[in-house]
Amino acid sequence: MTGQGVARVSVQRGLWRQTDFLRLWGSETVSLFGSAITALALPLTAVTTLGATPTQMGFLGVAQFLPFLLLSLPLGVWVDRSRRRPLLVLANLGRAVLLALIPLGAALGWLHLNVVYPVAFLVGTLDTLFHLAYSSYLPGLVGQAGLLEGNSKVQASASVAEIAGPGLAGLLTGWLGAPTAIALDAVSYLLSALGIGTIRRVERPPEPHPTQIDLRAEVLAGLRLVFSSPLLRVMATEAGIFNGASQALSTLFVLYATRDLHLGADRLGLILGAGGVGALIGSLLAGPLARKLGFGRALVWSAMLCCVAPLLIPAAQGRPATLMGVLILAYFLEGTGVAASSIHFLSLRQAVTPLPLLGRMTASYRTLTYGVLPLGALLFGFLGDHLSVRTALWIGTGLMSVAWLWVRFSPVWHLHDLPARPESPPHGPCEAEHHS
Repeated sequence: MTGQGVARVSVQRGLWRQTDFLRLWGSETVSLFGSAITALALPLTAVTTLGATPTQMGFLGVAQFLPFLLLSLPLGVWVDRSRRRPLLVLANLGRAVLLALIPLGAALGWLHLNVVYPVAFLVGTLDTLFHLAYSSYLPGLVGQAGLLEGNSKVQASASVAEIAGPGLAGLLTGWLGAPTAIALDAVSYLLSALGIGTIRRVERPPEPHPTQIDLRAEVLAGLRLVFSSPLLRVMATEAGIFNGASQALSTLFVLYATRDLHLGADRLGLILGAGGVGALIGSLLAGPLARKLGFGRALVWSAMLCCVAPLLIPAAQGRPATLMGVLILAYFLEGTGVAASSIHFLSLRQAVTPLPLLGRMTASYRTLTYGVLPLGALLFGFLGDHLSVRTALWIGTGLMSVAWLWVRFSPVWHLHDLPARPESPPHGPCEAEHHS
């Protein structure tokens, strides 16, 4: 798929001189640091403070990820019919208020899993809204040529946050308790909302649309795009398998590490922080790998790394030093592959989708690929209770290890460059829309 109509992958350095992108990047970086703390502190709150069982950890995963399944499609329509920047600010302010309830409840003595579940669900709803709006806002801010660099910069920030966040969360949890550590995430969302609010570039208003929106037709437009595009369809399949199986780790690893392996919060933070180091390296390598190997092969090999590396996690055993070494290596390799492949996947999705359809495409894609998360959390929580936590981890990582084959034996493998973005579809609910 090279030749005419193709935008070559190249290094774009102009984003360092785009003040509005730097504001968006800086604001997102702040919230990413807070989120990296909560990624460890919230499950630790459930396990150590509230005594959650594997099944209850599964319910927590359901609460966090069910919004992706239930709400992505209608929220995607809303994103495509609204200015994206106000939605980003709204989502961050809402998450700040909701997360503040966790340390407040712990301090006042009314924190319970029945409080954590709805908070997790509502935060997941705003997570869904934010990511849909962000994925649709960035291409209009940086342009087609800046997609790979823009996504790489944000992924680099996420990687640095993953390095520092778990370690900081481990220290804060040991010092102040897990619920109190979550307060920092609430503050980070508040600061992020303020930063995004300072972006000066006036966002182009959404295209005019009828007063009465045909929600069903709008939703179907996004689903039709994903299923009709060979590239989007195969990426969604790979991501769905990987995400569903990865819930074995998301749901059970903190419980496995603390109760079965007897690791403290500090060592757990070190292990997860190794994933952040790998993710930083992967985000820095994404562009050079695409130029060296070709875009498609760089995507496939990075996907293979993140799919296969987690097999080391249930395999880890032996003396404490050996155990820690294997777990650190597993998370480092997975982080490297996840970061690089995520940049490639996201850039490819953004490149092959008409701008007016980005919100609905992203919503449909995330419904298909994130909608499996609550099902996976429930499944592996059940398996952890009725088999064993380690057996459930073996099943999950085994399924993860084959997900990359979907993109290896697909048209993605043959891409040398990012394809040029297609024009808006001439028929259907978007026929009056134009590129913004």
